[in-house]
Amino acid sequence: MKKFIKIFVFLLLPFSGMGQKSHLDSLKQAFKTANTDSIRYLRLFDLADYFSEANRDSSLYFSKLATSLAKKNGHALDEAWAIDGSGYVLMHLGKFPESLEYLQRALKLVEDPASEQKTWNHINNLPNHMMRIFLLGSIHHDLGHLMGATNNIEQQIAEYRETKKLATEANDQGLLSLVNMNLGHTYEKLNRLDSALVLEQIAEKIAKKTGFTKYLGLVYTNMGRIYLKMGNTDQGLKYFHLSISTGFEQKNFSNLATTYNELADHYLKVKQKDSSLYFAKKTLDVINQMQSLQDRDKAYDNLYKSYQLNGKTDSAYKYQGLALMAKDSIFNATVKNLAEFQQLSFKAQLHAQDLEKEKAATQTRIRTYVLLAAIAVFMLIAGIFYRNNRQKQKVNNLLFHQNEEIVQQKEEIESQRDDLEKTLSDLKATQTQLIQSEKMASLGELTAGIAHEIQNPLNFVNNFSEVNLEMLKELQAENLKPKAEQDEQTANELISDLIANEEKINHHGRRADSIVKGMLEHSRSATGQKEPTDINLMADEFLRLSYHGLRAKDKSFNAEVVTHLAAGLPKVNAIPQDIGRVLLNLFNNAFYAVNQKQKSLGGNYKPEVSVSTSTENGQVIIKVKDNGIGIPDAIKEKIMQPFFTTKPTGEGTGLGLSLTYDMVVKGHGGNIQVDSVDGEGTTLTIQLPINI
Repeated sequence: MKKFIKIFVFLLLPFSGMGQKSHLDSLKQAFKTANTDSIRYLRLFDLADYFSEANRDSSLYFSKLATSLAKKNGHALDEAWAIDGSGYVLMHLGKFPESLEYLQRALKLVEDPASEQKTWNHINNLPNHMMRIFLLGSIHHDLGHLMGATNNIEQQIAEYRETKKLATEANDQGLLSLVNMNLGHTYEKLNRLDSALVLEQIAEKIAKKTGFTKYLGLVYTNMGRIYLKMGNTDQGLKYFHLSISTGFEQKNFSNLATTYNELADHYLKVKQKDSSLYFAKKTLDVINQMQSLQDRDKAYDNLYKSYQLNGKTDSAYKYQGLALMAKDSIFNATVKNLAEFQQLSFKAQLHAQDLEKEKAATQTRIRTYVLLAAIAVFMLIAGIFYRNNRQKQKVNNLLFHQNEEIVQQKEEIESQRDDLEKTLSDLKATQTQLIQSEKMASLGELTAGIAHEIQNPLNFVNNFSEVNLEMLKELQAENLKPKAEQDEQTANELISDLIANEEKINHHGRRADSIVKGMLEHSRSATGQKEPTDINLMADEFLRLSYHGLRAKDKSFNAEVVTHLAAGLPKVNAIPQDIGRVLLNLFNNAFYAVNQKQKSLGGNYKPEVSVSTSTENGQVIIKVKDNGIGIPDAIKEKIMQPFFTTKPTGEGTGLGLSLTYDMVVKGHGGNIQVDSVDGEGTTLTIQLPINI
């Protein structure tokens, strides 16, 4: 059976390539012969859709051309449709911030009711208002993909559910099939396998009923993976092979790569040498044909494991190295894109808050106008009564003035109350924003430090691996010589050097592993629960991370880093995340101080930052010392106050030391002391009770 499948796949490949080229040529010819912008837009959209899975850079290019054409003609809905397509492609290219910007632009265009009148109305000849609903469903669907790619699973499920609601309203069976498929895959990742399988079966049923089978292969892949997780191997393999044949029919090479990769994973687990190697090679072939970076690291990793299983160590080492480089590249790009994505999301939240404030101000103005109108009516009625009752003029005048005075007093009181409430609300919002900014700044510095710190052992691993490869080639060449010409001493030296290098690779690999595990431990969600905490380990790691974080921003900066950590220091019962933030704030301030002094004094000054630990009277003492610019006596009493900062505008929020003080004193019952001489340096001493 497996042999038949392999032959079937090889026979299909050339015909698939010829069919692709023929279809692409016909699309290009149709675009050239188009005689109106409306038809040109449709042909550009067809080209973007054609390349959406095969070559995403080309798909993005044609989507942007379609966007420009729709915008030139003032067709807002068609422009939004093309922008949504660009956002989808950017997400698959790993450019999460740009993807979010494009999808938000598309959503803004479609949500404007006036956009209904600005379209060529190309989508299934739908009425304009139904076309808006269709596009809203499509955009929310792509937002669901983006939320999943950035690990916002709850938001991903919410976006998919909104998509189902809109697709049902628009009677869009194709989108219903897609969103059921993707929602099923999301539930599968949450290990809710029964619900996942039901949703995938619904997606399959809709696809077959409507003829919208472009993604049917991916539905089969998901079903195969679910059945394997349920322990039903026969059903799992059946659906994987159905996915392969469907993928060739639909020319969906992205799905083919995914299915090949799943099969390679499965055969590796059951240790079937030939099958695992075959499907691992097929995965890489399809990815190379697509010119895609997506899942390349997984393909390399499966090839490494398959060659290792087959006993082909040379090829295994080659693909192991390629897998490491691909994962490193993906890791660096992901860290940067996620940081930018979170920053963009934060800006979007601030923009939403501004809109809410503007809405509240508008409502206040409307209420004011209504009140003024009511007062005007009241005064008019009072005037009529005054004219008709001249006999009671004195009494009416007195009552009128009293009423007017009461109304004015009431308005003044209400105005003062509104002003106070608004001021309090603004202060709370500002405080929340500043605290969030402080957290984001700390995250950026910590991320830069981690990236730099983990790069060192990885460089050692790469360098020693290259040296080992050269030495293995030398040893191989020595073994190929005739017995009489072989130099036993040279071979033994090479073997000894290889052993030493492997020990170094192992050492630095463990170092990189310990860095990652340590950072995961320190960055896990805070529970507010205290636990035994190794202060020496945290002080050493966060000192280096802070230093490398500053070095990542300013390559010219150098400083001597000194540690005096007491041996056998007892663990402190503390909240690790809070203590980590305290240490990071203190080290960041110390390096900032010596950097500022270095900029003013130049080469005659040697920056130095040190940290020491000790115990005294049942407390752990942490001292952070620098020889930087120091703190003037006039402001020493203010530095722990919220929002007080000596840094230039835009470089500090004034919350770092305030939060540090709260965490140490209020959160852990400790104490913090500042000793500083202006122009000479600063020592910050923290005392933490060992058992709280």
